[in-house]
Amino acid sequence: MSKEIPPTDGLSLLFKDLFPQKTQSDLARILSELLGIPTPALTCSGTVAFIIALETLHELEPQRTQVILPAWTCPLVALAVEKIGLTPILCDLAQNSLEFDLKQLSQLSNTSTLAIVATHFAGLVCDLIAIQKIAHQHGIYLIEDAAQAMGAKTHTQSVGLIGDISFFSLAFGKGLTSAEGGVLFSRHLELHRKLLKNTAQLPTLHGWEIKRCLELIGYYCLYRPSSLSLIYGHNLRKALKNNDEISAVGDDFDQNSIPMHQLGKWRSAVAASAAQRLATHWQSAQQRATYRIQRLKQIPHLQVFEKRLDTTTTYPFLLILVDQIELCKAILDELWTRGLGVTKLFVRAINQYPALAHIPANTPNAIDFAARSFTISNSVWLDDDRFEQVVEILQKHCINKKD
Repeated sequence: MSKEIPPTDGLSLLFKDLFPQKTQSDLARILSELLGIPTPALTCSGTVAFIIALETLHELEPQRTQVILPAWTCPLVALAVEKIGLTPILCDLAQNSLEFDLKQLSQLSNTSTLAIVATHFAGLVCDLIAIQKIAHQHGIYLIEDAAQAMGAKTHTQSVGLIGDISFFSLAFGKGLTSAEGGVLFSRHLELHRKLLKNTAQLPTLHGWEIKRCLELIGYYCLYRPSSLSLIYGHNLRKALKNNDEISAVGDDFDQNSIPMHQLGKWRSAVAASAAQRLATHWQSAQQRATYRIQRLKQIPHLQVFEKRLDTTTTYPFLLILVDQIELCKAILDELWTRGLGVTKLFVRAINQYPALAHIPANTPNAIDFAARSFTISNSVWLDDDRFEQVVEILQKHCINKKD
């Protein structure tokens, strides 16, 4: 069986993690100390953490019913807003950028807006200064979607401590995992207490918990290049053969994709055990990414997204924007099915997904970004030889391209 590189730099589990010591099983405390954040609420998924954040804020401002989201993000974010009866408002990206189109963001913000969701894509810290200014003008809450950004920092401070509420994801591929999980917190003491209280009211769903426990054991057994084709690569190639990019990247969500329940104690303890290795894991990822970004920046027609000044990121993957849609398609036609960790993050702008096509939006930059972007894994298993295979294919398409 051919080797399959995972699309992101997930932290592997060790056998000892499955039998965590009681003295090292408090995931909330460990993450609080590691990241310098308030002792967080733990949820069954990042999506549910986001839902609790919105419900908590809506309790405080019941007359506000709109939530502004990036028009290019995980479709679960928009589905979560609708699941609790709020209205998602899509804001375009700035051209060739991961940041909001600030002019449109200002136009969309008003006294009906409950929250603006600023997203730290690909572990990269977004610029919150202008967003915060717009939010303050209208009394809008700022939520930091740091699902992909655990370990990222501004100066020496963790992401999530500038906005009013923030959350991380513990889904597969996000780095640390509990086979789905969320980490929720606020820098405001009273708001943080409300988040803890509302999280504690989640039900225990034994069926879902058993399913997630089995998935976590499966992750321990199969998350390695020799077996990833069974649980990832085969389905990817089958979907692409059927021209189904949405299923290929796992974006085929609907409202039934968001179960709401407690995070089980065993899964939390397994993640707590693995978290002891996170600092070393992040340092290794940063070192790989630093060299590889410089290598990729030498290739014409590619824009490689990298950390801003005075920020730190853990680079779970590298995000690339190609200057033409046709060139991006040609690159992916050759690389996407090769098992080298190349894929797309989100294949559509939000209202281009069938389940969300009813949302009105004017977001040409987000549509364009989705069509011209792809990712390269920053996994330790993408060794230098395999990375050079990716580089050679990129050079073939980009250097030989006729302008």
